Amino acid sequence: MGTRSNIQVEIASGKSLAIYAHWDGYPSHMGQQLLDNYNTQEKAEELVRMGDMSSIGPTLKDCEFYKRDRDETGDDLEPHEVDTFKISSIKQGQEWQYQFTNGRWFVDHNTGHFEMLTQEYIDASES
Repeated sequence: MGTRSNIQVEIASGKSLAIYAHWDGYPSHMGQQLLDNYNTQEKAEELVRMGDMSSIGPTLKDCEFYKRDRDETGDDLEPHEVDTFKISSIKQGQEWQYQFTNGRWFVDHNTGHFEMLTQEYIDASES
């Protein structure tokens, strides 16, 4: 069973584009990938504009997206516009929410309270 997550990136309108990610949504994988590899507005937006994903990798080429890589179809696989820092439920059962705003990643573990995603947060979540 996957550790599901949402990835949200604030865009120029003040809203966020959000996608669903099925596998490995916990901070030591998803959070680490976002912090290390999708840490600019351009990279974060490129990621979410690809739509819902099965898994994330260090580059867009290494990610598995439902539409691009599995030839799945449907509007529900496209990024959805949501309120920034609002817990969105694009699909069901997400355990983690990630939000990119003002050049930083934030994370929420179904508490309704986002915290800044840092290496210290990731390291502490493993223990």
